[in-house]
Amino acid sequence: MSQQNERTLYFASLCQQLYNPKSPEERNQAQKILEHSFPTFTDTNGLPPAGVDTQDISTPMDTAYALRVLLESSPDPYVLTFALSRLKQLVQAQFALFNQDAKIQLRQFLLQYAFMHPDLLPFIVTQLAGVLAVITLLGWADVEQYKNVHKDILEFIQASVDHRIVGMQILAVMVQDINPPSFARSAAKFRKAAGEFRDTQLLNICETAYKTLEELVQHSIGFTSSEQEQRLQEATLNLMTKCFSYDFNGTSVDESGEDIGIIQIPASWRSLFENPEFLNTMFRAYKEFPPPRSSKVMECLVQIASVRKTLFNDQEERSKFVVKVMQGIREIIVASQGLNDTDNYNEFCRLLFRFRATVPLNEMVEKPGYLNWIELIAEFSLKAFQSWKFAPNTSMYVLGFWARIVQSMTYYQQLGESAVEKLGSITVELTRSYISTSIDAVSTRIEEALDDPLENEESIIETLNMLGQIAHCKYEASSTALINLFDPITVEYQALINQTTSNNMTSPETFREALEVIETKFAWLVYVMAAFVGNRSAFLNSEDLDKIDSEITTKVLQLMDVQQSLQTQHGNTFMNEKLDLAFIYFFQQFKKSYMSESNGRDIYSKLSKVFGISDQVLMLDIIMRKIVSNLQYWADNQQLIRRTLELFNELATGYGASKNLRKIETTRLILQNHMASQFAFCQNEKQSDNRILYFQVLCKLLFADDNVDERIFYEFMKPFDVRFSNLGPLNSVEAFRQETTRRALRDIFVDMCGFISPMQTRRHFILFFEWFYTEYSSVLLRAMEAWSPDPIVSSLLTFYSEFVHNKSQRLGFEISSANGILMFRDASQIVCSFGSQIVKQTITDENQKYELKYKNIATCFSIMSKCLGGRYINFGVLWLYQDKAINEALDMVIQLMMNIPMDDLMSFPKLSLSFFHLLDELSREQLMTIPSISPEAFLYLMQACEQGVESTDSLVRSHACSSIFNICSYVIRETEKAEREAQKPSTSDASSRRRSSVASGNINQIAGNHWLMTYLRQFPQTLPTLMSTVFSLVLFDDNSDQWSLSRPLYGLMLLQREYMIRYIDAVIEQQLPERRAFVTTSLNNLFDGVNWTLSPKDRERFTQNVSSFRRLLNLNSVTLVPLATAPPFY
Repeated sequence: MSQQNERTLYFASLCQQLYNPKSPEERNQAQKILEHSFPTFTDTNGLPPAGVDTQDISTPMDTAYALRVLLESSPDPYVLTFALSRLKQLVQAQFALFNQDAKIQLRQFLLQYAFMHPDLLPFIVTQLAGVLAVITLLGWADVEQYKNVHKDILEFIQASVDHRIVGMQILAVMVQDINPPSFARSAAKFRKAAGEFRDTQLLNICETAYKTLEELVQHSIGFTSSEQEQRLQEATLNLMTKCFSYDFNGTSVDESGEDIGIIQIPASWRSLFENPEFLNTMFRAYKEFPPPRSSKVMECLVQIASVRKTLFNDQEERSKFVVKVMQGIREIIVASQGLNDTDNYNEFCRLLFRFRATVPLNEMVEKPGYLNWIELIAEFSLKAFQSWKFAPNTSMYVLGFWARIVQSMTYYQQLGESAVEKLGSITVELTRSYISTSIDAVSTRIEEALDDPLENEESIIETLNMLGQIAHCKYEASSTALINLFDPITVEYQALINQTTSNNMTSPETFREALEVIETKFAWLVYVMAAFVGNRSAFLNSEDLDKIDSEITTKVLQLMDVQQSLQTQHGNTFMNEKLDLAFIYFFQQFKKSYMSESNGRDIYSKLSKVFGISDQVLMLDIIMRKIVSNLQYWADNQQLIRRTLELFNELATGYGASKNLRKIETTRLILQNHMASQFAFCQNEKQSDNRILYFQVLCKLLFADDNVDERIFYEFMKPFDVRFSNLGPLNSVEAFRQETTRRALRDIFVDMCGFISPMQTRRHFILFFEWFYTEYSSVLLRAMEAWSPDPIVSSLLTFYSEFVHNKSQRLGFEISSANGILMFRDASQIVCSFGSQIVKQTITDENQKYELKYKNIATCFSIMSKCLGGRYINFGVLWLYQDKAINEALDMVIQLMMNIPMDDLMSFPKLSLSFFHLLDELSREQLMTIPSISPEAFLYLMQACEQGVESTDSLVRSHACSSIFNICSYVIRETEKAEREAQKPSTSDASSRRRSSVASGNINQIAGNHWLMTYLRQFPQTLPTLMSTVFSLVLFDDNSDQWSLSRPLYGLMLLQREYMIRYIDAVIEQQLPERRAFVTTSLNNLFDGVNWTLSPKDRERFTQNVSSFRRLLNLNSVTLVPLATAPPFY
């Protein structure tokens, strides 16, 4: 066996291990060896292949040649997959280093390889075409031969059928890959190439696909098998779909894939679309091709129907196009052609929707046979509603078609009386049919346990919103139809409920089943009614429409009354979640349409007669009663309580709305008794998030009154006073540890956390501060001591984290106030109480680590970062008077940080974010004022910074970068200060005493002997290691955080000028010889105009240079070869 055959077999076995490994270790080993054998010069190239001599590869062209040899040597799919994927990586990274001949030969080789192997598996063809696309895109501007895509593939088209199939597959991938939704780099260059490809190649490619389709429908191609015919059909249609999906605008957003987009076909394509046989061929293909290829044809038709109106030369050609589409749609409906296939059916409904979106109503109306055509669409739509089992997702498209028809009728006035009348009658029938079908389907869905659209509220609201638009075409008739469907069910409902009062109930189970069906029907109807009311036009005031909505609203309130009476009798035994969610949505829509200053009073015409509701305030009272009812009866249902509170929040949002809400007796009772026993959800442990929202709303309502004073505020807080007093004296640790006390205190602080979070003004926060701090802060502190480190302290820590948060400067105490210092003392005590216990705890269960330990540590970090960054605490006073609170807090923070293994720190996103946020705030000033920290702590913090800048979380990276910059800035300033001091004559004792003892904490700690400086001298590898890490991210990592990274990099370079030069030299030496001159110039440009000071001007200049450096690399498609190891720092 020859040496080449041995190599091929060896690499084939490695590829087998790579893609079909017996273990992860085997896969990793195979990957490393293969990467070393075929280097891309963008990494460390893996391991040398054991037992086989590697080829002498020293340039990217050598690698490309080796991969070509491997491709030619083995037909193994694993080998082909690896070779093509590696070749793509190589080309993407090093294409600029290929000479002109190598570029031409590589592309020619791939085309010849595909031509010589027409039996390649489809996924291999896709990979090969992907490499061709990348090469074409990268070399488009430089290699003229690359611009002959269509001509090159024409050889495939003119050869055998198998060649034609491969050619079509290659073209489809190239069309897609040359025009992705966005480019990772060199966007302007590649966008230009994509534009030129569109202008010079795409039409020829699309015409070739169309001619093939013509031959297919004319049966003029000889096939060896039906399977071959199917493959050519599929490849042809796939190519046509990719052509029509091209981003013709060059906007980098794939608008053509949206259901609302108009395809901006270039004018040069006009001849194709004006070809008399073009649409005939497409519709014929749909009729002749079996599924799934027929649905692919329909997908093409959807795109064709979406072309821009101005594509056509004149109105006559446009008219012919529209008429042919309408005829094709008509024939499909009349013959029901292919509509028994779900995919065909869905795509046909999309065709209707997109056609209407791009063809104005007045243009359709003037076409011959329009009224007959629109009647056919209406009949189809009615059947589509009834086919909900067969095609459940089509209603949105059908309703979308009619919603756009109705929208157009409002601004096209010259439609003709007959058209307007016909459309009006159709909309009423459609509305009636959709509603009746939906409620008739309820019992079937329940009996057969089918998916209920009501369980996806977001989707059903979108659909019903379109129904509401349709109904508004003939609103009175549509509303009458709705009410006529509503009333009989009401009678049925009342009769069923009467059974409970007359003791004629057959059995509770039968009653419950019947009730579920009826109330689910009502849920549908109430959602529909909400859509009707919610689609009231904001600019159209009509007494008649308002009176209709008053009638609808009356029906909803009457239904709600009956349901409430059932609840009153039987509690939550027979409650229906879907119906109550529908009521909430209805009230939200009513508020949107009718609860504003400009709305008239006609909405209350019927309501005032039936319920005595004559204005907004009375209507708000009804809504508030429903909100209270839900809070009372749905204590165990998190979703419904959430939706109820969201409605409550909407009602309380806005100055006028909250004012009106405060006038209501129900609201006043809630404010006075917000913890009343009827709000049962407050006693449910699962509802803590909802309780937070509840108290947020109450806070908004309370402070909606501009005249809230201490008396009113303390009155509101009375239920909290009662809750605290009910706990008893709490004069021992044992008292705090009683389970009832623990739960009660936890709940109190959860509620208070929600209450203070919306506070935005200093006046409001001071009211709470004075109430809480005087009486109850000691309870919090003692509870922390008694409970730590139990996870139950989470609610206490979360509350205090919110309490110390200076959002909107609400903690702006008077300059003479000690409140800030008092708050920090408590924060220090809280963190120390918890921290001293949690550091002793060892969690062995990995799955429990976060919940039992790190979650609350993260909250402690949050408390301290808000204190340090809040700018309301005078830390200088604490240091000046040697207050132990600051020392203890910072010591404990360091202990907590060191108690987290580095792997754990970076494994939990919330923990790492809070850690680096704190480190950022700490390193701004207070870290340097600590008298000393241990060497282990110093090394840990530096290692954490290194890990942080490598994080994929941009916020974590930003805080880590800021921390490094803060430390570097301090070191630079202190170094400069020490140098200045060294140049002065010895200072007097008096001048020494003038140095700030606040800043150092120790009179003998002069600048040069600060612990940070000492440790940096003791561990000289620290700064070089950090600089190497940050610089490597700037040079070799493709990220969007260059601005953040440039700040610490500049500081590190200022401190490590010699190592910076050594590192840059190593980077240049690592590059391929052809690139070294370019890289040298580019790296030298980093320092243009930089004077190596900490001034904002120099920092900004360096940042701009870094951005320019990255831009230059991208523009020239340069990927730097990373260093295997950083140069030594000594």
